[in-house]
Amino acid sequence: MNRASNPERVHMISRLIIAAIIVYVILDIVAQALPPHYSPIRQAESDLAVGPYGFIMRVNFLLRGLLSLALVQALRNALHPIRARWGLSLFGIWGAASFLLAFFNTDILDDPHLVPHPHLTWPGELHLGLALIGFIVAPIGAILLARAFQHSDLWRPAARLSMLLALIDLAALLALKPFASHHEGGLGERIFLAVTLLWTGHTAMWLGRVDPRRQSMCWSVTGRRSEESRE
Repeated sequence: MNRASNPERVHMISRLIIAAIIVYVILDIVAQALPPHYSPIRQAESDLAVGPYGFIMRVNFLLRGLLSLALVQALRNALHPIRARWGLSLFGIWGAASFLLAFFNTDILDDPHLVPHPHLTWPGELHLGLALIGFIVAPIGAILLARAFQHSDLWRPAARLSMLLALIDLAALLALKPFASHHEGGLGERIFLAVTLLWTGHTAMWLGRVDPRRQSMCWSVTGRRSEESRE
C-alpha cells in the first residue's frame, strides 16, 4: 500500500495538525502575557517575536508553517491533483511564508520605548513582505480548495462550511486596513489569523474522516467515465 494512501497515517497527520493548532494558540497566549506586554489590539502578532521572550513567537511561526505545509501535503494525496492544484500551491506559499517569518524579526516603529527603530531594517522589510504575501494567498488558496472539495463525493459535505470560512477569511483580510486606520491593526490581524486557523482545523478534521483508498477509487471511476464519454 502507498504510504500516502495509508488511512492510519492520514488520520495521524490530521490529529497532529489539530494538536499543533491548539499548541499554537496556547503559545500565542503565553507570549502575549509575558513582558514587554505588547498591545493585542494595537500591535501586530509579529511584535511578540521581539523582546526577551521572542523565541516563543518564533517557534510559533515555525509551527504555523509546518502545520500548514503538512495539511497541503496531506490534501495533495486526498484531492484530485488537477482541480486542487492552484489552491494547494497558494496555501503552500502561506505555509512557507509563515515558516520563514521565524528567521526575520519585524521592526517595531510605533513604540520607541520598547525597540527604538528609526527606520526599517532589511530583516524587518523581508518579514513584512513575507507576511503580506502569506496573508494575500491564504484566503485565496482556501477558496480554491473549497471549490475543489465540491467536486469530490467524499469532500462535498465539508465544502459549504469550508467556503464560508474562506470567504470570512477574505473579508477579514480586506478589513485589515480599516482596523489599522482606527489603531486596531493587531485586533484585525488576530481575527484574520483565527479564521485561517479555523479553516485549517476544519479541513484537518475532515481529512481524518476520509479514507484515501476510497478517494483513489473515486478518481478511477471518474477517469473511466471521462474516457467513455470521449469515445
